[in-house]
Amino acid sequence: MPTGGGSGVLLMVAVAASIDIFSATNSSPWTAENFGGNEEKVQSLREYVMHAIILSAATVGTGAYVEKSWYPVAGGVLACTYMVWLYERAVRRGMASGSEGWQNG
Repeated sequence: MPTGGGSGVLLMVAVAASIDIFSATNSSPWTAENFGGNEEKVQSLREYVMHAIILSAATVGTGAYVEKSWYPVAGGVLACTYMVWLYERAVRRGMASGSEGWQNG
């Protein structure tokens, strides 16, 4: 593994890239919370979350290979773990409130 500033940069870039991928393939956690009471929409969200995980793994895996470092993998794992937790928390909140959209009453 590289030492010094380069390893921190690799970690941060991998985190940012993974979060960017989640942003590109999913609506926000706030949106997920607002539709969390609709099981069909939750299943759709989870499918796209899986796409984000796979794309992130390919991206950080390629970075790790090119740089001969595990720091990109560590950054990707950190980001994906956090994002999955965040989306699942949003879904649980939406299910608990019965929220299926933005309409009132």
